[in-house]
Amino acid sequence: MIRKLLPQIINKQQNLIKPINNNNNNSTIRLFCTSINDNNIIEDDREIGRKILLARNKKNKNSQINIKKFLSGNDIELKEIIEANNGRNNMKSRASNFNEVIIKGQQEQQEQQEEQTPFSTNKFIKRVNDNNNNNNKSGTISFKTKEDKKEEEKEKILEFTGRKEIAHGIFINPDLSNSDKRITIVTGSENKDFEAKELAKELNLDYLPLQQVLKLPNELFGYQSVLFVQPKGVTLHDFEPTFSKSKNNHVRKMMNEILLDYTEGTVAHRTAFGKNKKSPIIRSICRSNGVFPDTILDVTGGLGKDAWIMASFGSKVTIIERNPVLVYLIERALSKALLNPDTSDIASRITLIHKDSIEYLVENFKNSSIENRPQVIFMDPMYQPKKTEKSLSKKDIRAVRKLVGGDRDSTTLFALSRRFATNRVVWKRPRGVLTFNPDIEYKSTDTCFYVYLTNKSNN
Repeated sequence: MIRKLLPQIINKQQNLIKPINNNNNNSTIRLFCTSINDNNIIEDDREIGRKILLARNKKNKNSQINIKKFLSGNDIELKEIIEANNGRNNMKSRASNFNEVIIKGQQEQQEQQEEQTPFSTNKFIKRVNDNNNNNNKSGTISFKTKEDKKEEEKEKILEFTGRKEIAHGIFINPDLSNSDKRITIVTGSENKDFEAKELAKELNLDYLPLQQVLKLPNELFGYQSVLFVQPKGVTLHDFEPTFSKSKNNHVRKMMNEILLDYTEGTVAHRTAFGKNKKSPIIRSICRSNGVFPDTILDVTGGLGKDAWIMASFGSKVTIIERNPVLVYLIERALSKALLNPDTSDIASRITLIHKDSIEYLVENFKNSSIENRPQVIFMDPMYQPKKTEKSLSKKDIRAVRKLVGGDRDSTTLFALSRRFATNRVVWKRPRGVLTFNPDIEYKSTDTCFYVYLTNKSNN
């Protein structure tokens, strides 16, 4: 490129070229085409042209040595000229940047004014062009307003916290409806290892041999509950560390065994002999004339014992439970009860659904008619023991509490229940716990059944 422009350079630099031509030194002209510095880096043609133009400001222009110094970069005076020129360029760049900031601010101000003004054709075309650039791959046109951006930020927050919005202002945690490998482990006796492994796969839990469950050090064992497959059935246990004097160390034991069975034990005995007729739970769901409701929705299934008692008096009961382990235990107990002629009638009136109760209420009754809604909604959320409580809770309550943790959604669940129950809401709570003002109270030794009437004219 520089070779083609060499005549123009020579014409512009006559004062520098004349002394060189008088000496007839052809090698000097080649210095204008390429220049090699001490680091053997070939300078670009534009850089050489820039240096040539800057050389016009030099006072001494009458020697070949000055040109060689100029091209080699050893001329101190020329360096000062270049630095001064760079300073001027920096000032120009700062000025240009300042102008760009002013222009950008004016554009942003104009965009804000356009957003406040009524919708115009130019604004529509601009949005279409912007969104077409953002959606080239999908080929669709969409508009991102301030509301859309707020929704995107809201979705990011919900994704980070692990929550899901099922209706406006109503949130649930979907993880609570899945098995938690950090809390529960599956094990089996010597001849039940295969069944225990299959159960672990079904519930998406981890399996460990019984000896490891009992002997692993606490640093490597963080589980709180265990499903134990043994000849008499599948039992639920929690762990309580004890101190062994013989071994002089801490030993882990499986405590508070729960074998859920509606055909045997206390539940079956009280059902068979009608001892639940005057119990607070039955009095709380009945109307004043002693009529039992046709449909009951138990939104906190637990072990299903309350639902079994209510179904034994002829009501159709639907159990909603979100914990997979408890759902498995209830299914197993109901399957056994269906095969027993003494309990099959009661078991046939119970329906079990594995779902979050809040999500179930919103999806099924938000737009439903009154005829399709339950007459009674029963609540028995898990509560944490009081610090001043001296006696221990029942073993099944202690084991379930470690499995599911404390209750965090009871207020939302209560508000939805009062909206969808056609007759009443029954909230079972420990005695002495503050609650909303109930219409009726039925007390037992350690619990209280608070009744909230939703249709006082039909009670």
